[in-house]
Amino acid sequence: MSALLISWLVAGGAVALVLILHGYLIACEISLVKLRYSTGNEAELDDLKQKPGIARIIDQSDRFGRQVRFSKNLCTVALGLLLLPFLNDSFLLLGGIDVSEQKWILFLLALGIAVFAHFLFAEVIPRGLALRSPAAALRRTYPVLLFFQIITWPLLFCFRRIKRPIYRWLGTDVDDELNPLDVDVQIRAMGEDSTVMTPVVRKIVNRALGLSDLVVQDILLPRSQVVSCNLEDPLEENLLRMREAGHTRFPLCRGDIDHCIGIVHIKDLFRYRGPSDQLNLLKLRRNIIVFPAETKVEEALERMLVGKFHMGIVVDEFGGTIGLLTLEGILEELVGEIQDEFDFEEAEVELLDAENRCYRISGLCPVHDVEEHLEIEIDNDEVSTFGGLITAELGRIPEKGESLEAHGLKIEVTQVDERRVISTQVCILATEADKSGKEAETDPNETKQ
Repeated sequence: MSALLISWLVAGGAVALVLILHGYLIACEISLVKLRYSTGNEAELDDLKQKPGIARIIDQSDRFGRQVRFSKNLCTVALGLLLLPFLNDSFLLLGGIDVSEQKWILFLLALGIAVFAHFLFAEVIPRGLALRSPAAALRRTYPVLLFFQIITWPLLFCFRRIKRPIYRWLGTDVDDELNPLDVDVQIRAMGEDSTVMTPVVRKIVNRALGLSDLVVQDILLPRSQVVSCNLEDPLEENLLRMREAGHTRFPLCRGDIDHCIGIVHIKDLFRYRGPSDQLNLLKLRRNIIVFPAETKVEEALERMLVGKFHMGIVVDEFGGTIGLLTLEGILEELVGEIQDEFDFEEAEVELLDAENRCYRISGLCPVHDVEEHLEIEIDNDEVSTFGGLITAELGRIPEKGESLEAHGLKIEVTQVDERRVISTQVCILATEADKSGKEAETDPNETKQ
């Protein structure tokens, strides 16, 4: 066998191997997405996690998502490099034609064949197999991902060291980088199933993707707004307070909300058939779930759904109650404000003057909603509402008409009671860049006139 034929076989085998490895990575990637984000796959996932390697990939999706992306890029580069000698040897074997001197012909042929082969053998076929049977595909392909993790860790280690100073130079936080397995691949997998996302669905998907950034402290009902039943108060006083509030569930406390022992449901009061003077709220008590303030909203939602809880208490590091978490509050983060025929609440953020960027903002508006509407960043993780932010800045409950400047905002308190800020008027302060832009836009001739 001639040296040329041996060279051709080696190059062809290397091309085929790279295509196979790339196909395995694609199948592994799509299998993970299909299993993690399709309903009804919990049993399959639990079964797959019996293998330590698969369990590690699933539990460390952020790390392995980047590993998949990096490994696929390596395969793509390797395919392009290997096709050049393979095609040159092919021409020599077929007709003794040496195209090494005409680089552009060799390059165009290599590009065309690489695109076709990559699309067919490294994308379409493995993707289709993974979508058809994701569990089986993951069992067959996960060793390839672990193999790439072993052989590429020195490169990844060096690249991470290089990436951090570059990100800092660009003013980007490395921690803000999206996990390709959780976001990019998930959205592309939706396209694989030909899912047409309407604007409403797209909005819900975007909200759902942002839910992982929230903790329960961001969306709780503040302590000052909680209406509770106090076992130390007369029954008539509790019933009057419940009737005026109009809610269906109330925390049941001993003395104050820091000593919450359960929940009273209004339906249980309606079902009571005994004498009213013998009604014992303690006997109608239902269990309540407790969350630390830094609990992820995703985790809280899962626990509430599993335990069939509609309300939970949120406590600080000392065990004191800082507010209530409701299932409706979590759902509103996904679908927007939920109101029925008894709700007459005004918009929490209302534009008053577009030119001067002034707004009316409710004191109960969550801080992260203010950031979203005003497109600003508020550096304070200790409070959950805009009214709480103002109180924290001043160190006290403000007076009506009081003003302050904080976080790039000029804030005027327009309505307040003895316990909280009810309404404010807010204007975004102009930055130096804004002032420079306005001066540049001003016509000097018009100024003189």
